Amino acid sequence: MKLAVNARVTKFAMGGQQRVTAEILKRLGPLTELAPRHPLGGMKGHMWEQFILPLRARGQLLWSPSATGPIFKGQQIVTLHDVAFLDVPEFFSGSFAAFYKTLMPALVKRVARIVTVSEFSRQRIAATLGVDESRIDVIPNGVSDHFRPYPDCEVTATRVSLGLPKRYLLLQATADKRKNLARTLRAWAHAQDQLPDDVWLVVSGNLGRAHVFGDMESIPDAPRTKLIGYVDEAHMGPLLAGAEAFLFPSLYEGFGLPIIEAMSCNTPVLTAAATATQEIAGDAALLVDPNSEAAIAKGMIEIANNAELRARLSKQGLERARTYSWDKAAQQYRAVFRSLGADI
Repeated sequence: MKLAVNARVTKFAMGGQQRVTAEILKRLGPLTELAPRHPLGGMKGHMWEQFILPLRARGQLLWSPSATGPIFKGQQIVTLHDVAFLDVPEFFSGSFAAFYKTLMPALVKRVARIVTVSEFSRQRIAATLGVDESRIDVIPNGVSDHFRPYPDCEVTATRVSLGLPKRYLLLQATADKRKNLARTLRAWAHAQDQLPDDVWLVVSGNLGRAHVFGDMESIPDAPRTKLIGYVDEAHMGPLLAGAEAFLFPSLYEGFGLPIIEAMSCNTPVLTAAATATQEIAGDAALLVDPNSEAAIAKGMIEIANNAELRARLSKQGLERARTYSWDKAAQQYRAVFRSLGADI
């Protein structure tokens, strides 16, 4: 049986799920990629996926790598990164959460296999969607080649290009309330009197997509803060490598890909002692309570003021990141596809 890929997600700007799809496809060789001619988001995209895609995938095993797929296609593997829409529906727009709450129970019951990215997500999928854990394969994400230590000249070039201060902590956030942007900015403001005067907070990420995440929380004013928005792929590695620390105090993650990307850039990481982030980071990051402004502020102060701590976390982080590999992930996907009769 031939393998086809539900490639609708690849038509959008690079994000976590797009990166996973791209890295796995790169390693599986030429495959039939099924996608609409133009990017289709929202209900138009779902309609294409439910009615056009099954016809185009007829007679083939279908891999849907981005949480959704056609309900009436049993010969299908769906990658479900998390079930945040069920665990924390308040972090999404009402229509988005309602759609997924309706779609997912029907989808997971019909597909041949489910793949997820962490043990945390496997347990939550089983508990919330009533799926036997034996039907769920855990295939952790990997780290792309451009996330690595960078020489000073490349770090400086990115810093100048983006207009950044010399010393900064980097926070990656979006309009997704799970990313904890507002609380982290308040924590940053509270920590100011115990931080070096020349250390800034740089915030990267797309703050749009209200149709998915609803209206954003108001962003509090915070001193020495620079919001730089979406960052081009060419700058992401040097941006991470140039940070004195990477902050990722997310409230809910199925994996937390930026954690290992930062570690691969030799950058110490502060992340949440919650959901999958502590599973992925292990003991190679500074863990804080993401629900506590005081805990986040204390972590910022500790990591900004303690060079010995940063050096230790950098070393442990590099070692930790090496355990995550796209090559290994692709091999595991290939094994799943072959177990279902795919000629790959």
